[in-house]
Amino acid sequence: MDTKSKIFKRKTGKSKNKWIVRIEYFDDVKGKKCFMERHAEKKVDAADLRNKLVAEIKQSYGQSQTGERMTFNDLAVLCEKRFYHPAQIVEGRKISGVRSLVTAKSHLKILKHFFGKRPLRLIKTESLIDYKLWRLKTVSERTGEPVKISTVNRELALMRKMIRFAFSSGWVLKDIFFNAKVIDTSAAIERHRLLTLAEEKRLLDSCQGMRTISYKRKLRGVEKEVESEISVDNPFLKAMIVLALDSAMRLGEIFKLDWQDIDFENNLIRVLATNTKTERERLAPLSKRAKEELEKLKEIAPGEKPFLYKDIQRSFGAAKRLAGIEDLHFHDLRRTAITRWIQQGTPLALAGKLGGHTQLQTTMKHYTANDAAAVKEITERMNNFYSQLSDTDQIESGLVN
Repeated sequence: MDTKSKIFKRKTGKSKNKWIVRIEYFDDVKGKKCFMERHAEKKVDAADLRNKLVAEIKQSYGQSQTGERMTFNDLAVLCEKRFYHPAQIVEGRKISGVRSLVTAKSHLKILKHFFGKRPLRLIKTESLIDYKLWRLKTVSERTGEPVKISTVNRELALMRKMIRFAFSSGWVLKDIFFNAKVIDTSAAIERHRLLTLAEEKRLLDSCQGMRTISYKRKLRGVEKEVESEISVDNPFLKAMIVLALDSAMRLGEIFKLDWQDIDFENNLIRVLATNTKTERERLAPLSKRAKEELEKLKEIAPGEKPFLYKDIQRSFGAAKRLAGIEDLHFHDLRRTAITRWIQQGTPLALAGKLGGHTQLQTTMKHYTANDAAAVKEITERMNNFYSQLSDTDQIESGLVN
């Protein structure tokens, strides 16, 4: 990139008797010549400043000056236009945008709240650590509990994409995430929660039938406890739970399922690439009970989709309360499904493939059973082994008749 520069001493004005550095360069983005002036007290300082500015302009192709005036909010606006908009699908593949737009907007809102009007050039690696410490002290509006490390990791991952976009555009001269190690995935608590068969029965039972509830009501000024029978029938939620437990489908994949994707004749579900996390199409098994639940929905959901909901947080939470189940996420049902496949003899690689994993390590890390039953079985095997070994030693030593 061609630049012209000169150093001179100003004789009038506010910068009188100061050494001025003037640089002329052509901005390819703006398509015109641009000028920049800076001043220094001494000529030697002006020369050093000129060399530094020329190097920055050449490195960023003139965009370092644009970035010097840019705030984090400015960058957020540009990224929303570039990245964070509804996904555009061509021939079954996502070519731009994001699928989880609501989540991305939520993360971006938090980041703008903290960094906001701060100039990009003043956001350093230390700023990321400050953000992390601040965020871990806040309480989630949705759950009312302290924000988890996994949530902060996802927010910082979104910011990393933004900063690297700014770096590639020349608006910042350093990738502050490089070797920063602020996204600590190892510190995130891995979930190993599996649904037991007893819990499963209670959870499915809580999606149907009548329930008696007690509440207080004032009658003629006197407060009395009243009981009432209410229906808790929710065939949609029940079908979604069964699909997650038997087909290992993610919640988002279930929401996006169409009737035409379900092959009732061959007991298969076609999970489209546009609906999966990995953007790879796969086939999922359709169990007998899942098939029965879906056939019931056909009578009340005659449209293109079996499920018209976009969120089941309240209904799933109510079902868990009725079933007396704690610390259960909907995604735990998928983990339970794949773990059961493996326990039933399905090869690890096949279980991972049917579950939509691209790497075997993912299946091994998150979905291999590690519950008390497996540990108890190993313990009993060890005890039997050492018991037999002890008897053999006693026989050989003549201590046993």
